[in-house]
Amino acid sequence: MTPTTLLPITDLDTYIATCDALHRVAEHVLAPVRYADDRGIRLTAHPGGFGTPPLSDGRRVRVDRTTIVIDALDGTKTAELDTIGSAAAFVGVEPGLPSGLYQPATSFVADAPLLLDAQSAAVLAAWYALTAGAIERFAAEVADASPSALVLWPEHFDQAISTEDADERARANYGASPGDKGHPEPYVYVGPWSPVDPADPFWNATHFNGAVLPMSALVSSANPADDVLAFLRAGRQKLTNRP
Repeated sequence: MTPTTLLPITDLDTYIATCDALHRVAEHVLAPVRYADDRGIRLTAHPGGFGTPPLSDGRRVRVDRTTIVIDALDGTKTAELDTIGSAAAFVGVEPGLPSGLYQPATSFVADAPLLLDAQSAAVLAAWYALTAGAIERFAAEVADASPSALVLWPEHFDQAISTEDADERARANYGASPGDKGHPEPYVYVGPWSPVDPADPFWNATHFNGAVLPMSALVSSANPADDVLAFLRAGRQKLTNRP
């Protein structure tokens, strides 16, 4: 069942610290697990947080709020997230983003404590779950534009699809970010591949070409998933109806 509610951020600084810690786990633990399996690094939202897709040996490695989990054919094992090094040892990989892929977005110190707040981790998990459902609904509506699969990227820690319209002016990324330096709170976004009209108030992003819908505008909604879908549709309509 697709989640229909979001959890509010009670302290933004604590949320940012937790999000940074989990981002480091994504880059320096889960991406290496996926890379060792099939040379991919793409992750996916999962109940309780995020993780790898099913691996070739039947395992899935994931984060459930403040724990790391191995789902295997012979059962499930869990451990509290303490450091990058201990998490990597638990899942059986060398910690650190494999070299040569991209410049890591987060710092890597194997034995540095991960500063995790359970409530903030639950906020992030609810955000990923709700927006994943809404984006997948949107992708089904724009099937004629050959949307990509929904991916949670370890580099930016956002999840998104992209369209492949014949008219390049209509192409865009549609996604949900847990927050970043340009916009600290979580937000949904439409990121066109070509410049947009700066006079149109819909295109309100200040740190990239596009539009954002912040989580603060959604947490009190009776159906935030529908609001996310409406926002993505509005961006799509503007891009496909350009003069």
